[in-house]
Amino acid sequence: MTDEKTDEREDRLTQPRFLGRLRGKQVTVTLLDGKALKGELVDYDTYTLFIKQESGLEIAVFKHAIKYVCLAAA
Repeated sequence: MTDEKTDEREDRLTQPRFLGRLRGKQVTVTLLDGKALKGELVDYDTYTLFIKQESGLEIAVFKHAIKYVCLAAA
């Protein structure tokens, strides 16, 4: 039997660890509608990822609109 509160705490820590490793790297953010954004993961908070595209445009992407995030292909 697992403690639900312990599981919830571990889940909350997984996302910051993953995003922390991607910070400063080129990523692909795929949205729920299938569109993909590519750029450098500049920062993130509880609800938002901040992506800087090659053109210099900085975009705030709300996490609830994201299907998945991955390291961009070289």
